[in-house]
Amino acid sequence: MFKRKYNPLGFMKGEVEQGTHIVMLYEKISDLLEIFPSFFASGLKNNELCIVVYPNTALKQKIKKEISRIVDLQKYTKEKKIEFIHYKTFYFKNNIFTKEKVYRLIDKKLNSIGFKDIDGIRAAGDMSWVKSKLLKKVLVYEKGLTEKYSKRLILLMCTYPVKNISIPDLIDVIQSHNMILYKTDKKWHLSEPTERRILKSEVENLEKFTKFATNRELKMIELKERIAKLEKQLNLKIKK
Repeated sequence: MFKRKYNPLGFMKGEVEQGTHIVMLYEKISDLLEIFPSFFASGLKNNELCIVVYPNTALKQKIKKEISRIVDLQKYTKEKKIEFIHYKTFYFKNNIFTKEKVYRLIDKKLNSIGFKDIDGIRAAGDMSWVKSKLLKKVLVYEKGLTEKYSKRLILLMCTYPVKNISIPDLIDVIQSHNMILYKTDKKWHLSEPTERRILKSEVENLEKFTKFATNRELKMIELKERIAKLEKQLNLKIKK
């Protein structure tokens, strides 16, 4: 049974539940450099395997530099607690975007949790390489991530530059994720889409009702057993 676990984000106060799939909407590369380093440094401190999917070498080096300001990146690299993977290696097979390849890679990493000294996985990738023609396929993949890993020990974040996305596509991107990370007035905000909040509330209410019904059923069984025991004792007394 999946046990709820909450992990720190690093870039802001508070924790999120493992299995959460976040979409970060940003305007500039500097926004990424505000979030990625502390996000991954927090994961490393929390004994998670961190996977950084980068779009180009320049950004990779900047992310490494900023992470190194927070933790001993060289140490964690030697311990194989952090991996930097180019987006083509991560998402493509024979130059074709292949969601199954990503799922297999994630499943392999998750299946190793019980055999390696890690307590979970933290992965994030920048999606600035996604063109409009490919977006529909990518969104199918994103929805799959949300559905497949909602009860696994993994924290996922995908980042999209808002200038590359139309408003209808932006709505689809948001709906494909559990939570939205966005910036207004130089401050980052993390929230859930309204539809998800409603659904989550319904699920929580159902869980409470199920727990109540289960407890009631157990109580009824206990009472029946006590009644049966009393009846047995009473019958013995009558026979005597």
